[in-house]
Amino acid sequence: MYSSHSLGGRVLLAATISLIVVFIAGACGGGSDNEASPNGSGATASASPADQAPLDVVRATLDELNRGDVDAGYANLSSEARKEVSLEDVRRVINGLRSAGVSLTVTIDRVGNQEIAGDFAEIDLTLSVQLGETKVPVDDTSSLVREDGAWKISDHFIQTALTAVGLATPLSQGPRRLDDNGCATGDPMQGVYAPSRLKILDPCLTVTGTVRNDIMNAQDGDITFGLYLSDADKQRLVNDVNIANYDGALHIEIVPQDQARVATPKPGDRVTVTGPWVTDLAHGHNEIHPAFKIEPAE
Repeated sequence: MYSSHSLGGRVLLAATISLIVVFIAGACGGGSDNEASPNGSGATASASPADQAPLDVVRATLDELNRGDVDAGYANLSSEARKEVSLEDVRRVINGLRSAGVSLTVTIDRVGNQEIAGDFAEIDLTLSVQLGETKVPVDDTSSLVREDGAWKISDHFIQTALTAVGLATPLSQGPRRLDDNGCATGDPMQGVYAPSRLKILDPCLTVTGTVRNDIMNAQDGDITFGLYLSDADKQRLVNDVNIANYDGALHIEIVPQDQARVATPKPGDRVTVTGPWVTDLAHGHNEIHPAFKIEPAE
């Protein structure tokens, strides 16, 4: 690790990587990660923005970031992502690294599962963030959206990966506030990675079912599982993709912000879940995401 005088301490290092990963959160598209350019990013910067596939945009952005061309890289962010981090913030961090004499290189080590649906794209990426002599692998599910005919890097949630490598403490947004019905009093999408990929069908729905044997930790830090519903609820709440890919179960996600308060159930538990009923536009299935409350069913 760096000493406090070399980078201003772990806080600067954590902030740096947070901004870097916002820069490079990306998704799928044409090409293979084996078709890399000499610097490892495999960018196709010569293509016009409208012609670039999602993965090409990620690679081009990495090249721009590695060259220190902050303005060009920032232009590849979606309008939603630009609300999360300002150009001035990115410039300040990159210039701070340069002033400290610390080199920065970000490359793609692996391209995993890729999804593209309409104007939304997602991909599993393993990235290598090299800061001076410190190399940090980052696994994440990343996202892009199509804006004005071109793919743009969307916002995402990297807190879990940063915490796992010891470079950051969990981001604090404060506890979610719920009303007497268990519904969020503020933004129902607070704490959700890339919320634009979710179409809200009902901002607060309560449903009872049996937990499927598929509980897992997703790469973005969410805890996910399927919920088998009654025939009546299944008919109104799930769609053809749920039936094809989840045995007809409704997909449930507990975001990291809520995991200290919302206990993960066990397979076979009968529970009542409250949260927004949404369609994941990238994958096509219906979900409750995020789950505000999960309690034993009476």
